[in-house]
Amino acid sequence: MKAMPWNWTCLLSHLLVVGMGSSTLLPRQPPQLSQKPSFVTFRGEPAEGFNHLVVDERTGHIYLGAVNRIYKLSSDLKVLVTHQTGPDEDNPKCYPPRIVQTCNEPLASTNNVNKMLLIDYKENRLIACGSLYQGICKLLRLEDLFKLGEPFHKKEHYLSGVNESGSVFGVIVSYSNFDDKLFIATAVDGKPEYFPTISSRKLTKNSEADGMFAYVFHDEFVASMIKIPSDTFTVIPDFDIYYVYGFSSGNFVYFLTLQPEMVSPPGSTTKEQVYTSKLVRLCKEDTAFNSYVEVPIGCERNGVEYRLLQAAYLSKAGAVLGRTLGVRPDDDLLFTVFSKGQKRKMKSLDESALCIFILKQINDRIKDRLQSCYRGEGTLDLAWLKVKDIPCSSALLTIDDNFCGLDMNAPLGVSEMVRGIPVFTEDRDRMTSVIAYVYKNHSLAFVGTKSGKLKKIRVDGPKGNALQYETVQVVDSGPVLRDMAFSKDHEQLYIMSERQLTRVPVESCGQYRSCGECLGSGDPHCGWCVLHNTCTRKERCERSREPRRFASEMKQCVRLTVHPNNISVSQYNVLLVLETYNVPELSAGVNCTFEDLSEMDGLVIGNQIQCYSPAAKEVPRIITENGDHHVVQLQLKSKETGMTFASTSFVFYNCSVHNSCLSCVESPYRCHWCKYRHVCTHDPNTCSFQEGRVKLPEDCPQLLRVDKILVPVEVIKPITLKAKNLPQPQSGQRGYECILNIQGIEQRVPALRFNSSSVQCQNTSYSYEGMEINNLPVELTVVWNGHFNIDNPAQNKVYLYKCGAMRESCGLCLKADPDFECGWCQSPGQCTLRQHCPAHESRWLELSGANSKCTNPRITEIIPVTGPREGGTKVTIRGENLGLEFRDIASHVKVAGVECSPLVDGYIPAEQIVCEMGEAKPSQHAGFVEICVAVCRPEFMARSSQLYYFMTLTLADLKPNRGPMSGGTQVTITGTNLNAGSNVVVMFGSQPCLFHRRSPSYIICNTTSSEEVLDMKVTVQVDRARIRQDLVFQYVEDPTIVRIEPEWSIVSGNTPIAVWGTHLDLIQNPQIRAKHGGKEHINICEVLNATEMTCQAPALALGPDHQSDLTERPEEFGFILDNVQSLLILNKTNFTYYPNPVFEAFSPSGILELKPGTPIILKGKNLIPPVAGGNVKLNYTVLVGEKPCTVTVSDVQLLCESPNLIGRHKVMARVGGMEYSPGMVYIAPDSPLSLPAIVSIAVAGGLLIIFIVAVLIAYKRKSRESDLTLKRLQMQMDNLESRVALECKEAFAELQTDIHELTSDLDGAGIPFLDYRTYTMRVLFPGIEDHPVLRDLEVPGYRQERVEKGLKLFAQLINNKVFLLSFIRTLESQRSFSMRDRGNVASLIMTVLQSKLEYATDVLKQLLADLIDKNLESKNHPKLLLRRTESVAEKMLTNWFTFLLYKFLKECAGEPLFSLFCAIKQQMEKGPIDAITGEARYSLSEDKLIRQQIEYKTLVLSCVSPDNVNSPEVPVKILNCDTITQVKEKILDAIFKNVPCSHRPKAADMDLEWRQGSGARMILQDEDITTKIENDWKRLNTVAHYQVPDGSVVALVSKQVTAYNAVNNSTVSRTSASKYENMIRYTGSPDSLRSRTPMITPDLESGVKLWHLVKNHEHGDQKEGDRGSKMVSEIYLTRLLATKGTLQKFVDDLFETIFSTAHRGSALPLAIKYMFDFLDEQADKHGIHDPHVRHTWKSNCLPLRFWVNMIKNPQFVFDIHKNSITDACLSVVAQTFMDSCSTSEHRLGKDSPSNKLLYAKDIPSYKNWVERYYSDIGKMPAISDQDMNAYLAEQSRMHMNEFNTMSALSEIFSYVGKYSEEILGPLDHDDQCGKQKLAYKLEQVITLMSLDS
Repeated sequence: MKAMPWNWTCLLSHLLVVGMGSSTLLPRQPPQLSQKPSFVTFRGEPAEGFNHLVVDERTGHIYLGAVNRIYKLSSDLKVLVTHQTGPDEDNPKCYPPRIVQTCNEPLASTNNVNKMLLIDYKENRLIACGSLYQGICKLLRLEDLFKLGEPFHKKEHYLSGVNESGSVFGVIVSYSNFDDKLFIATAVDGKPEYFPTISSRKLTKNSEADGMFAYVFHDEFVASMIKIPSDTFTVIPDFDIYYVYGFSSGNFVYFLTLQPEMVSPPGSTTKEQVYTSKLVRLCKEDTAFNSYVEVPIGCERNGVEYRLLQAAYLSKAGAVLGRTLGVRPDDDLLFTVFSKGQKRKMKSLDESALCIFILKQINDRIKDRLQSCYRGEGTLDLAWLKVKDIPCSSALLTIDDNFCGLDMNAPLGVSEMVRGIPVFTEDRDRMTSVIAYVYKNHSLAFVGTKSGKLKKIRVDGPKGNALQYETVQVVDSGPVLRDMAFSKDHEQLYIMSERQLTRVPVESCGQYRSCGECLGSGDPHCGWCVLHNTCTRKERCERSREPRRFASEMKQCVRLTVHPNNISVSQYNVLLVLETYNVPELSAGVNCTFEDLSEMDGLVIGNQIQCYSPAAKEVPRIITENGDHHVVQLQLKSKETGMTFASTSFVFYNCSVHNSCLSCVESPYRCHWCKYRHVCTHDPNTCSFQEGRVKLPEDCPQLLRVDKILVPVEVIKPITLKAKNLPQPQSGQRGYECILNIQGIEQRVPALRFNSSSVQCQNTSYSYEGMEINNLPVELTVVWNGHFNIDNPAQNKVYLYKCGAMRESCGLCLKADPDFECGWCQSPGQCTLRQHCPAHESRWLELSGANSKCTNPRITEIIPVTGPREGGTKVTIRGENLGLEFRDIASHVKVAGVECSPLVDGYIPAEQIVCEMGEAKPSQHAGFVEICVAVCRPEFMARSSQLYYFMTLTLADLKPNRGPMSGGTQVTITGTNLNAGSNVVVMFGSQPCLFHRRSPSYIICNTTSSEEVLDMKVTVQVDRARIRQDLVFQYVEDPTIVRIEPEWSIVSGNTPIAVWGTHLDLIQNPQIRAKHGGKEHINICEVLNATEMTCQAPALALGPDHQSDLTERPEEFGFILDNVQSLLILNKTNFTYYPNPVFEAFSPSGILELKPGTPIILKGKNLIPPVAGGNVKLNYTVLVGEKPCTVTVSDVQLLCESPNLIGRHKVMARVGGMEYSPGMVYIAPDSPLSLPAIVSIAVAGGLLIIFIVAVLIAYKRKSRESDLTLKRLQMQMDNLESRVALECKEAFAELQTDIHELTSDLDGAGIPFLDYRTYTMRVLFPGIEDHPVLRDLEVPGYRQERVEKGLKLFAQLINNKVFLLSFIRTLESQRSFSMRDRGNVASLIMTVLQSKLEYATDVLKQLLADLIDKNLESKNHPKLLLRRTESVAEKMLTNWFTFLLYKFLKECAGEPLFSLFCAIKQQMEKGPIDAITGEARYSLSEDKLIRQQIEYKTLVLSCVSPDNVNSPEVPVKILNCDTITQVKEKILDAIFKNVPCSHRPKAADMDLEWRQGSGARMILQDEDITTKIENDWKRLNTVAHYQVPDGSVVALVSKQVTAYNAVNNSTVSRTSASKYENMIRYTGSPDSLRSRTPMITPDLESGVKLWHLVKNHEHGDQKEGDRGSKMVSEIYLTRLLATKGTLQKFVDDLFETIFSTAHRGSALPLAIKYMFDFLDEQADKHGIHDPHVRHTWKSNCLPLRFWVNMIKNPQFVFDIHKNSITDACLSVVAQTFMDSCSTSEHRLGKDSPSNKLLYAKDIPSYKNWVERYYSDIGKMPAISDQDMNAYLAEQSRMHMNEFNTMSALSEIFSYVGKYSEEILGPLDHDDQCGKQKLAYKLEQVITLMSLDS
């Protein structure tokens, strides 16, 4: 093995000092919660991200796979060993990698990403797979990471070139006595032909063994792997399967995957790509992958679908969760994290869910599906693996839990999704990883998130819900990667992000400070260690097994009560009794502590503890501001641990704080009020005498509630107050006073206590400032002895008032509150109290008086001042003295001489009247408003100064006059006097138009929605006037949006969007909207015409914490087009917001200094949005000062040609809706120069001129070169164009000429039919050359007689219908009786019954009838009958037709079939055929078409006949690009034109000799020493290689041993064409179902690959240089058409012959008519009248069972050789034939397979032929059984002795031997069999045949 090119270095003891954080906390001072916990972390090399993590369960060591390195770490994350894995020179396109053979791709230093890391415990090694060299793996020793092996030289060693660390998963399956297996599942990154997506490999004991990673099983057809077929990529170009997790359980290995799928959203016909999460299951022992099943998984909560798998982990259920789910504690559960939706794989949405799956339920679902599939229900449902739907086949099997599949019905997909149980959802911080375990029967999950947090979740939380009990930030920046692992003891958890590995304790109980917090946290690890007063695990609490020392439930927490629980601050050394609950025994003693006041010993008596309160010097002074009490914690401290273990609140109260009686006695403590001393005390004995003590609130001195106390200003008046318990002042105490606080000024008034319940403030007058307040509430306090307050609990106030304030008119005065006793004093004309109105001079009006009407009403304003004559206008009249009651004005209002009826609702006494106008006469035009108040006397009448006018309203026009049906159009109606009146109603037909505003010349209203498209008459009603005018508004269909472009913007919006739609011009102010995170942004649009508008994209509302470089999709995106609801949210758009461009500031100072003319560069990122479609630009404007500059944009910078400015200017960049100034630019002017500077510049200038001249000369030369290059490119383009045109022209010309040539060529050749025996053998036993039924029975002589006797007896039994039917049915019911066996038995029975065809037909009919019954019983679709050969009857039917249609073939159908075969062969051979891939220039099959231009010439060689040297030379047409073998075959075809194939010499046995003029002879060969080898490709020799000219003479001679140019013999044999065909057919992929790409496998010894005309394109070896000779390969598909046209006549002839009832005088074979009648009979019997079903039965029975076989395999009928290209073309014809017999419609599109498209136009007419054929047969007279039997007897007689019946019987008997008991069983039980003693006879046969008899 050649030395590896890596420079491996093993860095031992490479210790990194990491942030050391202790995980065990000291019990005394747990850290404060505010501190961020510090964890042990490890950070690798800055440039290398971490990928994978695995912990050795035995040693606890950690293995960390990173980019370019593998680390081995100790459990506290110290580096023990590192092993370097990269970088190295590589190119992902090098396959095989450059370490195996040289690679022509450019190499670059490439990182090695760790894709898989597994511990192989059995062999003590680490398997580490990387991304370099197509994904090779290393095996490293666990101890020191020493490299044990690194297999890289075989295909199997390349796992996949994919570069992502998270897309590969491996599972090791271990065996005790032989080598382990490794199941590997990987994404393939678009290279499915190189890498299987899932496979099982050998893990050999020896790490350097050759078989390491070899497939567990591999032969020509089957292997332990599955590849993604290349066809899948045509449907989904970026298809891949991403593997998220894998594990083994029971007999199975499981993988969880994410894969793209095309689905149609509900209600849509177009398909869109989504991602589906699936579980894949395989049997551990399955080598052929028949057990592959895949099931979609997902979960849903509250209507939200979570379908994108993020991570998963397998764990056990645990007892608590098990009970909830109904499973056993040790059943497997799968914990999974999904994110919302199905749309995006990489940028998942943040909403995510934790779901659990019960593995057993998934397995049960798979078992159900397997059972239904083996009943024949449904299809295999695996879109990516089977491009078309393959139906399930039924088979009688019992499928148990461990069923591992057969080669049928596999691989299988389950279409129905298995839904997980959602236990927890998170909407903001996406969950990205999960790990779980069971702790003390509780099931716990630990989930990592996008932001680097760890969520701890108790899945079996209280009430059956999951409980998230803790969240910790564990890595600095997220996301947390999928791989998480527990330490060996499960006490620590290792968590990593791309840059950091952290060790986190599984629990952090120490953070909880109290028993309640600890046990309320929900963490099942935590309990309360009582005497140590800490929260901890039970095992860490001392003596936790003793009673009451460890609390694990809330009710076990310690409780403490104290009696008494409060004392006054002035009480000392009081005895306190403490009662304790849940306390352990306290024999060691206990202390009582009053916080930091005092500490003393407690006396323990049972569960009571006695303590004393603190002494005088220790009691706190309770400060007044803090209220009347002070709470301290009374704590109990254990003397054993020195820790406080219980505490309760204890109160010191202070009564003296209270200074009012009510607050004192209402205090919760024992406070008393001393009434005469006015103090509060805890000791009632200190009150001066007994009556003075107050304990109850009702005994307190206090004022009682009174109604409003009204005091007019400036009036002298006493205030009397009610009270109770007023104390009598004692000697030496002062009397009572009232204190009023008026506008901040205290006014004290002496007061008089009448008795204990009454007090009066003395006569005084009061006043306050200003006339803005007409009454003022004033605080009132009653005191005695100067400052002893009397409590005022009702908070009585005194109201001071002024009558004149804010009541300027008589009406307003009389409206005032009657309690004020205000009235109107007329002579000064003001509002006063009565005593202030001079009585002799004037009248005083008051409301209650008889004369209470105000005179002189006045009108100040009327609204509106115009109205229609018709009336109905509501006129509002405002003024003074307009009556005090409604009845005063109810009938006395006239407006412009017209009655106006007042309305109660609008009346405000004295101030406002609203009345409704009556109709005016035509003569009335204008007038004043006149009113009378109550009576119409002059002093009670008023007239307005404004005039009211009657108007005539007219309408002129409306704009716009059409709008959408949904409404919302703002319509302007123009006219005159449109502001008259009070109320406007606009109607469009019956739809209201909502009034908006108006002026004299217009009314604006908004339309409402209409149900239909209509023209509506416009009516406007103003009050009672209907304005008539023929205006029409047209409701038009709502606008629609057809498409928008581009479908993206940036987050700040304001980029232009072009919108196309219909009826867009209806909308006046269209707007575009986007809603995100519940916030909506709107922007404007401008309509260009009915179908186009341009909009400015709305911004996207993003929160401040949004990550700026993510792509976003708005929740809603749409348009606000008036009221059109349907466009508010566009469903079919995928509008995307890319991150805003971000600019950097010029420098920290923000100033950039430049020379004039230097461009300004603005650096940034996201300057070009990463749109999928390619070149998109944003429109940038950059202003320097005021001047714009021209901008060039790249992704990370803007280049701005600085304008012609000097000095300092601000730079401003604008794009979309954002502006940014990176700073100022300072452009320095050029400075004047000194003399030396000028001299030196002159010198430099001279040199520069010389230099420039030199440059110009060089430039001239260079530009000439580039001109040439341009011309060359131009020529190449022209060349390509002309070649495409030529190709099309050529194809057309060929089509016209070839048809004629072919038809003339084919005449006259005899048809080499096979004889009857060979023909039947090839159909009955395909592929078996010398079958026993053709030979005599071979038995040893001594047994011959017995055996013959036994077989004769057996023949009698076979001829017994009851026995034969029973025999066949029994065999068919055996599970091990395979499809091949069924076919074999059917053929053997038919050979035995060849001489008794009547009986055979009878049995066949019986079996078919049974089959039809069974088919209909099992509810299969009736059309499936006879579709596939799954029973003996179906194969017998084929054989029956084979026997009976031989004559028809020979006389009739054989000729067109042979002609078609010859035509195809000739047509193919007219053009080049690749000897290795089998592709040809002319083909009907797209797969076998050479898609390149191959230059070739036709040569005519003269060939000497090998048989007769003297016969004339035969001219043979060949091509100069033919290989030598191809030439030999063409020569043989020409010379032995009429000789059957089997009688001709083989090309491989002949040599081709070129006889040159000089008599020299040269042997030509496919490979010899002259063969050209180039870059590992060896090209087969062609005629052109030897430069054989046209007209040369060649001869075929028998093979020579050597020749001068021969190559060693081992390779000579390789040159036969069939060998290459085999090579193509079977290499590269184990089974044509799984991948259809041939792969030319290089010889592993030499690494050389053969080619002929085209290199196999999978190898990508065509270099860039070959581009010139390539053309778009699809151009060549026109050749299919040319070939089809050429062969059309022959296809038509064949189909016409087969589908006509009378052809060239040959009648329809009786067998066909007889069988079709039988099928019709059966259909009638079962009541099937669907013509499609009958048609299908007939098609399945004859065309599909017989004719298709003959068309595809003409070698069954003729003695010919069929090569692979002819085979491919015949397959296309056969497919067309099948399509013609089908009744279903084929929908074709541009993606349909080419063979369907090729004959799409012809198939309908062929279908008509088939229908006509079937109906003609139906109309023919029925064949009587007599006639039929006579015909069958004749057939039997003709072919009586073709087969050896004895040998056939012996073959059949072998099945009796195999299933003797099963066959005898039914014979014993059946009555008929019993009567005929069939069981006994069979036993006789068995006895005779047995060996030992």
